[in-house]
Parts: sequence; C-alpha cells; structure tokens
Amino acid sequence: MSSRQLPPLSMVRAFEAAARHLSFSQAADELGVTHSAVSHQIRGLEDWLGEPLFVRAARKVHLTPAGEVLASPLTLALDTIAEAVLAVRILSVEDNGRPVLVSVEPAFAARWLVLRLDRFYAAHPDVQLHLVPTPDFVEFKDGGADIAIRYGRADWPGLVAEKLLGSASFPVVSPSLMARGKGLREPNDLAAYTLIHEDSFEDWAGWLKAAGATAVDPLKGPIFDDAHLTLEAATSGQGVALADEALAAAALEDGRLVRPFDLTLETAAAYHVVYPYDRPLRADTEAFRDWLVQEAARP
Repeated sequence: MSSRQLPPLSMVRAFEAAARHLSFSQAADELGVTHSAVSHQIRGLEDWLGEPLFVRAARKVHLTPAGEVLASPLTLALDTIAEAVLAVRILSVEDNGRPVLVSVEPAFAARWLVLRLDRFYAAHPDVQLHLVPTPDFVEFKDGGADIAIRYGRADWPGLVAEKLLGSASFPVVSPSLMARGKGLREPNDLAAYTLIHEDSFEDWAGWLKAAGATAVDPLKGPIFDDAHLTLEAATSGQGVALADEALAAAALEDGRLVRPFDLTLETAAAYHVVYPYDRPLRADTEAFRDWLVQEAARP
C-alpha cells in the first residue's frame, strides 16, 4: 500500500474552516486562534500544494477552482474523523462506567473477599465491583468477566495467573462440639467424630496418613461440593472439617472454630487472580488486581 501524501492537519483545519465560512476571521474564532494564524496556515497549504486556494479581496475571500475541489471532501473527511472520535469517547465512557465483573469461587468470596472489601472501597470509592460467585471456571469473552479468582495449579493456557494465597489443610472443629464429645488430644481421637469432606475423601485420607491416625476411617462422613458449606457444617457442630488459612481465618479469629492439631498438609494448588494475556486491564480492574495482591500479602 502506497503512503498517503497528506499536508499537516493544522493547515487542513484552517483551510476547511475558512472555506466553510468564506472568512478568515470567522475561521479564527471557530478554531480559537488569531486571524494571522489562519492566514499563515492557509498560505502554507497553498505553498504545499503549489496552487492558490483563495482569491483574496478587500472585505471577503472566494475559493479558487482548486479550493472548490478541495473544500467539500475535506469537510466530509473532518466530519467523519470527528464522528469516529466521538464514538470512541462514548465507548470509553460506557466501558469505564460499568462495574468490574469479578468471577470468584463462592467459598473464597464468602469467607475471604467480602470480609475485606470495605478496605478496597475506602481506597477506591469510585470503583464499582460486580461479584459473580461461581464454581465454574470462567471464560473471558466479550461482555464477560474482567478478572477472576480461582483455585488451582495455575496451569491455565492463555491466562495470567498471579498467586494470592497458598493452600494447606488442617482440621477445624467448633468448641461446642469438642465440649460435648471426646477430647481431641491426638489424631486417632478423630475416630469418635464425624469427618466432613469437601469434594472427595482424598484430603482427609492424606492428612490422616501424614498424622499416622490409623484408627480413623477416612471413608466416612458427608461430602460437600463447596468449601464454604464444609466450614459452615463444622461451625454448626456437625463434625470436623479440613480447612485452609485463607477460608478459615475469620472463624478461627473469632473463636467459632479451633485447630485441635498443629499438623498442616501443604498442597500444590493455590488461590490466583486470573485474567487473559491478550486483553489489557481497564484502569479500575487493574486497581482491583493490585489491591488483591496487596491484601493477600497483609500479615
């Protein structure tokens, strides 16, 4: 494709305004410049083209044949540019005005994120979030999520995955259940309690093996598909659950749950903030991403 031979835009704007008004003075008023500035720009365009564009009389100006040829197409071109710029500005306002759509795992939303959002809004009062709790892995499509918080090994093709919080499992139980039942002095004492499972029996089986609790059957007890429900069941005294620090922190801090044992089973998975490589983050989305990383690093 051949390069366009175009004069400077300042010359084009001065000529187009003067051609519409047939007045250098009115063109100067429209453009917010002086009469001499308009005259100078038009003279520069005439030199660039090698053709006179105006017939200058004492009180008025008229277009030459070359000016007539140039005037209407330039008006149309500048109107088209102005419409395009306006459309982009409207699009930008609409995009920046909508909430940041955050896809987040329900347990993480309920037990970690919402407990800290007051600090985010205090720092960013003009940013609006739209939280969508879902266990499904988000697909970043037009009109979909801007950012997501997911649990896993960060092996998601095409996505940036910034680690927020690691994950490690340890038993938690309500103090009221411990007061009613047999004490939990050693891991084998768990045989007298209901084990509450999340997704499968594997996590409890792994923890019990690491603890040497051979007297405890890891294949008994209810299974919940959601970590939030698992911890709620433990908080209400229905049994002993495995938890991680991120989700159990609030309940441990206020005493609704306690840790009967110190043994923690580290896992390879972690909580990550996730977004596409090929989609630049909006300013408000980037502010939320930065806040998440900083909040996760708080002691």
